[in-house]
Amino acid sequence: MEETTKLEQGKEQEVHESNFSFDFATLYRAIVLNWYWFILSLIIFGGLGAIYLRYATPMYQSTAKLLIKDESNNRRGQSLQSMSNLGIISNSTGIDNEMEILTSHSIAEDAIRDLKLYVNYSTKGRVKDIILYHDQPLNVDVDKSHLERLNAPINLSITKDSLTYIVTGTYYVPTNDNSSEGPYSINRKITSLPATIATRAGIITISPNNGHTMRSGQILNVSVLSPRMASNKYVSELQVAQTAKSTSIAQLQLTDEVPQRSLDYLKQLAIVYNRQANEDKNTIAIRTDKFINDRLGKINAELGKTEGQLQNYKQKNGIVELKMNAGNSVANQNNSELKLADVETQIELFNTIAKEVEISSRNLSQVIPSNVGLDDQSSTTLINKYNELVLERNRLLRSASENSPVVEPLTAQIRELNGNIRRAISAARQNLMIQRDAVAAQVNKFNGEVAETPQQERMLTQIDRQQEVKSGLYLMLLQKREENNISLAATADKGKLIDDPQLVGKISPKSTTIMLIALLIGLVLPVAVILILQFFRYKIEGHDDVTRLTKLPIIADVAVASNKAKGKADIVVHENQNNQMEEIFRSMRTNLQFMLKEGEKVVLFTSSTSGEGKTFNAANLSVSFGLLGKKVILVGLDIRRPRLAELFDIHDHKHGITNLLVKDNPTMEEVEEQILPSGVNKNLDLLMAGPIPPNPAELIARNSLDIIINLLKEKYDYIMIDTAPVGLVTDTLQIARVANASIYMCRADYTPKSSFNLINALANEKKFPNMAIVLNGIDMSKRKYSYYYGYGGYGKYGRYGRASYGTSYGQYGNYGNYGNYTNSHYGNKNDNSVKR
Repeated sequence: MEETTKLEQGKEQEVHESNFSFDFATLYRAIVLNWYWFILSLIIFGGLGAIYLRYATPMYQSTAKLLIKDESNNRRGQSLQSMSNLGIISNSTGIDNEMEILTSHSIAEDAIRDLKLYVNYSTKGRVKDIILYHDQPLNVDVDKSHLERLNAPINLSITKDSLTYIVTGTYYVPTNDNSSEGPYSINRKITSLPATIATRAGIITISPNNGHTMRSGQILNVSVLSPRMASNKYVSELQVAQTAKSTSIAQLQLTDEVPQRSLDYLKQLAIVYNRQANEDKNTIAIRTDKFINDRLGKINAELGKTEGQLQNYKQKNGIVELKMNAGNSVANQNNSELKLADVETQIELFNTIAKEVEISSRNLSQVIPSNVGLDDQSSTTLINKYNELVLERNRLLRSASENSPVVEPLTAQIRELNGNIRRAISAARQNLMIQRDAVAAQVNKFNGEVAETPQQERMLTQIDRQQEVKSGLYLMLLQKREENNISLAATADKGKLIDDPQLVGKISPKSTTIMLIALLIGLVLPVAVILILQFFRYKIEGHDDVTRLTKLPIIADVAVASNKAKGKADIVVHENQNNQMEEIFRSMRTNLQFMLKEGEKVVLFTSSTSGEGKTFNAANLSVSFGLLGKKVILVGLDIRRPRLAELFDIHDHKHGITNLLVKDNPTMEEVEEQILPSGVNKNLDLLMAGPIPPNPAELIARNSLDIIINLLKEKYDYIMIDTAPVGLVTDTLQIARVANASIYMCRADYTPKSSFNLINALANEKKFPNMAIVLNGIDMSKRKYSYYYGYGGYGKYGRYGRASYGTSYGQYGNYGNYGNYTNSHYGNKNDNSVKR
């Protein structure tokens, strides 16, 4: 008993472990049996892979090596002051920081602006759109101020119709809250290029691309993004890595749809990187330059103002050169004073002459002084003529009288000439007085100039001093600006491209990899589907399922019987025939005989639920025993739902075992009265259920059942009992006491796997004697999942065409070792129905 218990526990553990183990043989059979799904899957996914390669946009990779220069901390510390003076300060703190800078959006945006990569061009190809780069027929741009504010792309479609360009598209207008309004549409016709289109999103400029022309009917698709939006693509596709830990060389890798665009971007990225690095390093120098320029502007304005003051002061004061002006003023002062003295002398002379003329008018014989220094020639001439006439008259008076006709005309002339002299002297004297006043004014002026010279000298000195200071400061700033510009020009680039960017080649899609992946998916997907379907199957489907769920012996796999093979009462076992079903039930009969000991005759058929084929298999197994010449009786103890009468097409519902069970001690004669011939085989009799009683469980529990079975043992070699499903009612558990062997029926694609919990529990608790399993309803013509029962054509008994039929059985407790089913091939592809 102890050994038996251990053996049963070991079997239960093996069943439990087998439920969770992976059966590679099952998987292999599933693949082999479903080969056509694998072929179809390979064709589908191979085709999808080919279509993907056909329509996928190829990606190319370009690389560049950038040497990042950096100075040691010591050297930088020692030369910090001098570098600060020159405006050069390094901001590098390591190659890791520089690699992060290279992948930043700010440097990407600058490179995109420089190359105008924010505009994408494409045209329609035979298979897919063709990306254009530098070979587009037109150039499209948006004004800078609006370009930076775009938060949604401007999409344009430009079509050439003869000499007209038709521009259509949509755009969105950015708002202050980082959202957008729209879409707004564009629909314009352009007859000449370049042309501009004013939109709420900015001014769009369309110009021809030199060296490229647009064909009539060609469609050019244009997408304009802001540099910030366009930078996302290049930042995500750029990879920067250090070539080695001991170097400061960064490996730049960029993947792009256009090879030349990736090369240009890497080259421009290095330029922008150096530009930004230089801007960072030259921050002080740039600020110094700005300061110097600002100061130069202010000082230049102040210097101009000072020079204007000097000019105005000199112009106002009539100064060309102070010393020369001072000397001229003194000389003019002296000359004016001399001239004033001379004029006053002339005036005094005229006053004296005027007195003499007055005297001479009273004494006509007196001459007027002459050649006394008068500058007036007319007065001098008149005086000289007057004196000549006076002298002539005086000479005549010596010989004639005053009244002499000779003297009187001279006297008249002298008187007239005297009046003329007086008038001439008066006019000359008046002129001299005027000259004296003018000369006196000049003398006063020059005296003032001479007096103002010290003050002018002081003012000019002050203005000259301001001019000199500002001029010196201006020259100094000019010199500093040149020095600052030299320091800016002398700044070395931080990064250096070791070589020009190189094109690695096409990296995606990789045709070989894509096709291998597609084929791998084509192989794996059916396997996964099969495994998933098997995982979610809750019904048994074949022999292997049963062997994994229980260690009870499987004595037969019963195929679905064809309609041609069926006879009366759905009997498929016939005399003198060697077809598939005969062999199956012969195998079941032989295995059952091995299970029964000598003298054991009673075999019980049960199942978990109705419809699993108990009655059908009991009837055919009974006929198979009858063909051996054995006397067999089939007892219908499913008295709740009797089916034997229906199966054997017997309309007698009066006779049956229920008529015997109600009796306390039935006799052989009473038993024989209830037995009917089967009409199928002369060795097979039927003891049907009879009338359905109201208390079936109580009837079966009566001792009369034991008496009836003992009476039948005396007359029959084998007693087959068809019972009710044990999973539904407890009647069968009562019947098990009279049985020698129990055949538990399960049906493919019908019996739930959970039913085997009940089956194993019944076996472990030994509620049924000598239990065995019969798997019913297997469709031999189908290859389902991992189960394939191919039988081929029968030739002679024991010889099989396509596949051999064989059964071997496991260990049946004390009944010997029958092995396991390894191959169960019952291949008749015309079997397409089952009697349940």
